[in-house]
Parts: sequence; structure tokens; C-alpha cells
Amino acid sequence: MPAAVPPYFDFLIDGFHRGDGGRFVHLGHWDEPPPAESVPQEGEFEAAQERLNEVLLELAELADHQAVLDVGCGFGGTIASINGRHRGMRLVGINVDPRQLDICSGIRPDNGNEIDWRPADACTLPFADGAFDRILCIEAMFHFASRGRFFGEAARVLRPGGVLVASDIVLSDSARRLDIPAADVAAALQVGFGPWPDPWAGDGDHRELATEAGLGCDRIHDATMSTRPSHRFTVSASAGAGPPANPTERAAMMLQRLHVEGHLKYFYLRFSKA
Repeated sequence: MPAAVPPYFDFLIDGFHRGDGGRFVHLGHWDEPPPAESVPQEGEFEAAQERLNEVLLELAELADHQAVLDVGCGFGGTIASINGRHRGMRLVGINVDPRQLDICSGIRPDNGNEIDWRPADACTLPFADGAFDRILCIEAMFHFASRGRFFGEAARVLRPGGVLVASDIVLSDSARRLDIPAADVAAALQVGFGPWPDPWAGDGDHRELATEAGLGCDRIHDATMSTRPSHRFTVSASAGAGPPANPTERAAMMLQRLHVEGHLKYFYLRFSKA
């Protein structure tokens, strides 16, 4: 049975083909979050998305001639960045959505690099033990059937000394105490952004799951405030004036509320294999 693809990618894919969007499909990073009342500027969100990508690549400490796996590679923006600045790399991107892989296929290898795009599930990686020096997983882990199984697979395919860098979104317990029932909060996210099987990370926190998989935790950084301004761009300015136009808009408004009111955490993560 094919893995489910989040419905919001229908809009992102259509936008990419219209020329309305770039290769990054994650939220953005602001070193200095703008005032809430500031007017969004053209190109601001794209620059923030690039900055989030840069922050995570800095965490990964890439070097030439490494083998790098991007899990949930989106439209290939991260691999394109690596391809343009490093040499002799083996770059592999995986995704469950053939439409996204088709978009990725437009990226051509440069600098003596090899690029491979594959359909694959993050919880059953089709690679040999110790195949990669680095694994990247940017804003995709919350979609996976099991964070624990992903950590286990990442540890298996990393070489000794290898590094996993990721970003992830987890709801805080305070989201259970909103004026909306917790089940309705989870359902709204599931319909618009699902699969999102474990929004409260009930199977364990990142440090616990990594330790169980045999990975050491190098860094967990709370980037909630740095990423929060993204919703000025992901939610229409007219949203809230009436009922949401569709389930994806309703989910986007829910995610905005959770983020702005402090009911979720956005983490940058780095783990290493001894």
C-alpha cells in the first residue's frame, strides 16, 4: 500500500510548476524575529527558508567526498545546496511521493558529485549498514509512522562517526488544554498535514529515542521563536474572516495558533554515532 503524502503538498507542487515556489518546502528561520505588526516583504520567506537550511547544514559539518542521505527530501533544495558547494559527494534523496522525486530529478550533478533520487520509507531504509557519513531530515520526522523506528534505521545506515541532523515539530502538553478538545486539535493537523501519527511524541523524546538506537545526542536547540514568523506567509492575511476554505487552510490556521501561542516546539537536532 503506498505511503500517504501530506495534502498540503498538492498546493506546493502546483505552485512549483507555476513558478510560484522554490525548492524549499520547510518553514523559515529568523535570527531576529520581526515585530508581529510588520508587513511581510517580498522574498523574505524564501530568504528565511534558505537560512533554516543553512543553520542545519552548519550543524551537519559537511566535508567533501562524503555520502549524504536526505530523508524526506522535498523538492531537493538541500541536496541542491550541497551539490553547489561540495565536491566528490554521494548525495541520495528519498521520498514516498513520486511527484516530488520527479521535481528533484531536474537537479543535475556538479563538482564531481553523484545524485540519486529514490522512492523509500524513512522507517525501512533500503541501504546497507554503514552506508552514509551524514543523514539529514528537515521538517519531515513528524510525518513518519514511528520516530523510534526512524532513529533505529538512521543509526544502522550511519557509519561510525556519522551524524544525523534533523528538525522536528512536537506539540506541547499545553495544547491539550485549549478551548478546543485535544482530539480535535490532532484531527485538524492530521487532515491538513497528515500523516502526523504522534503529535505529542508519545513514543519518547528525541534524546531517549536516539539513545535507544545507539546515537549520542550532541545538540537539541529550541528554534520555536526563530521559526514562528513563518506563519505570516503560510496563512492567508484574510484567514479568520470566515470559515476556512478547505481542510488544509484550517490546518494551517491551527498550526499558526499553536505556534504563536506557545503550544508547540520546533527543534533543531544533532546526533552522532560513536
